[in-house]
Amino acid sequence: MNRNTIILAVALASLMSFTGLPAMAADVSVNWQQPANYTDIEPAEQPKEQFEANLFTNFDVIFAGLARKLPDNLHWEVTVTDLDLAGRVIISAADAGRAMRVVKPNDRPAISFEYKLINEKNKIIKEDKVDLKDPNFLSRSRGLIGDRSKPYPYEEYMINRWFEEQQNQKILPTR
Repeated sequence: MNRNTIILAVALASLMSFTGLPAMAADVSVNWQQPANYTDIEPAEQPKEQFEANLFTNFDVIFAGLARKLPDNLHWEVTVTDLDLAGRVIISAADAGRAMRVVKPNDRPAISFEYKLINEKNKIIKEDKVDLKDPNFLSRSRGLIGDRSKPYPYEEYMINRWFEEQQNQKILPTR
């Protein structure tokens, strides 16, 4: 079992225990392809390795939550090819040179990934490349975005909205 699979299994188990939802869901694996080349996953206050581990775990949980909405007999394989977090890291002269992520309208979130939906016979039933950007991320109401105390509320909203649209248009199957 590789590191991502173990982290995802623990994250999914944690998610199920907090939500009270059944553990049955499509199986999902998230692969992080060449994160050193991503547009912006710069840490502000943590060491780079620690920040990236936390970042990837948080996004693994987002994808695991979406997998709960897919039929149980599927495997969803996601390969993230680029990530641009909302905001940008700046060094604050007013705060003793401390690095912090500042979110402004021009620093919109974006993610690129490829995915495959594979059935129980190991046949690919759907695959696609996805490029998501949300230039209006700061104009959404607090109620629409949800809990802004989450680590990546804008990115999570963007991914969830895409997934919901795919299911509403019957591009992705539902449970």
